[in-house]
Amino acid sequence: MKSILIKNASAIVTCDDNNAIYSNSDMYISDGEITEIGKVNKRADKVYDMAGKYVYPGLINTHHHLYQTFTRNLNKVQNMELFDWLTALYEIWRGIDEEVIYLSSLTGIGELIKYGCTTCFDHHYVFPKNSQNFIDRQFDAADRLGIRFYASRGSMSLGKKNGGLPPDDLVQDIDTILADSERLIKRYHDTSRFSMHNIALAPCSPFSV
Repeated sequence: MKSILIKNASAIVTCDDNNAIYSNSDMYISDGEITEIGKVNKRADKVYDMAGKYVYPGLINTHHHLYQTFTRNLNKVQNMELFDWLTALYEIWRGIDEEVIYLSSLTGIGELIKYGCTTCFDHHYVFPKNSQNFIDRQFDAADRLGIRFYASRGSMSLGKKNGGLPPDDLVQDIDTILADSERLIKRYHDTSRFSMHNIALAPCSPFSV
């Protein structure tokens, strides 16, 4: 059993049903669960003196596209409308691989953690031809940094030749999408209490599915 004792916090913000705030208090955490708030006199594996600081629940990111981290500052797309923006960036995104997915996930998740986020929900939907294990690499990055990760296995099945917006080499057929979705659910979807891994299925926009 691992335990943490947070001592002397100027305030502990609970965000519970009563929005309770505890002033000049301690917090005891056992095996990842907060078990006591108030004046705590217990031994712990780790003790943190939080005098002069506030303690508050981790923030929850509810929508991200981590793979876009490396293209978000390109000057040529800054003032484009959505469809032009997507069309321009599809030409770059068709070159992404597992390394790009892993490194962009590390970068984006690292930024979230820096500012107090403890849960990240990411919507990944771009899978170039012969791409594999993109979502797996995202979980690798999340596990390395210790964030709770809710991955959505996105999908695009409607390419240009069939009237869609994405290039044809960025879309997948239905069987491929469903097979990989099933694989990811079996491997990562964890409904247990305090789960750090979850999967959602998230087809993309009406003009690409």
